[in-house]
Amino acid sequence: MRRHTTSDVPLHYLDLGLGKPGGEGEPTHHEPILLLHGLGSCAQDWQPQIEALSPNYRLIVPDMRGHGRSPAPEGAWQIADFANDIFNLMDQLDVPRAHVVGFSLGGMVGLEMANLAPGRIASLCLINSQPFQGSKPPALLFAYWLRRTVIATFGLKAMGKIIGKKLFPDPEQQPLVERFAAQMADMDKRAYLAALDAIFHWQIEVRFDALTMPVRILAADQDYTPVASKQAFAAQFPHCEFEVIANSRHATPLDQAQRVNTLLRSFLSSHSK
Repeated sequence: MRRHTTSDVPLHYLDLGLGKPGGEGEPTHHEPILLLHGLGSCAQDWQPQIEALSPNYRLIVPDMRGHGRSPAPEGAWQIADFANDIFNLMDQLDVPRAHVVGFSLGGMVGLEMANLAPGRIASLCLINSQPFQGSKPPALLFAYWLRRTVIATFGLKAMGKIIGKKLFPDPEQQPLVERFAAQMADMDKRAYLAALDAIFHWQIEVRFDALTMPVRILAADQDYTPVASKQAFAAQFPHCEFEVIANSRHATPLDQAQRVNTLLRSFLSSHSK
């Protein structure tokens, strides 16, 4: 692990796996993989994927602004700000191009990056993430205002418990609930709300004709938004593979880690140099 300071936000990140600078041997694949986490999460939540992918790839796994050990700049944030943070990190690490795997908020950031600079994205994998044009779906409006109300009334720890129980409802998943609630409790409330607002107000005109890189979209069968909506979104890309993940809610990289890892390995091995 190395700490790195970008020109704008000093992101904390993990840099590990085969082929990282200073590592032993030649990299199996030249272009590294960026793993971008979701709202209220951090780099460590990619641990199942890190274990599965690091033997064959260089992984760059940042804590995005306001999350984990990365600072939270003042003012309102936009998804483009998150994207530019990651571009700055790539520049400082001398990474001209990378594969991007983004979950939820991370998927939004990855899509924003691809839309801004498609030549820098070797491939794009979006997990439970898509843009909405026009009016927001009722479920999204409800989730947004519920979170704001609960946080204002009871705080982030209470919000973490509520979300955690929805993400991980099975009794054997209780450790994941507790971990998620503790992580939320440690997060700065201003940072969480700034990120939540960035998600809610995100508007993007996707330049599908320019996004010619390989794309894979993974959609949980019990996610907040319907599978059909994500499938219609996937159909607009020139080259997109679409996969439904059974028995999964929103936190698919954790609740169906083995399935996600299998799909990531097959996708990346097909599209890596």
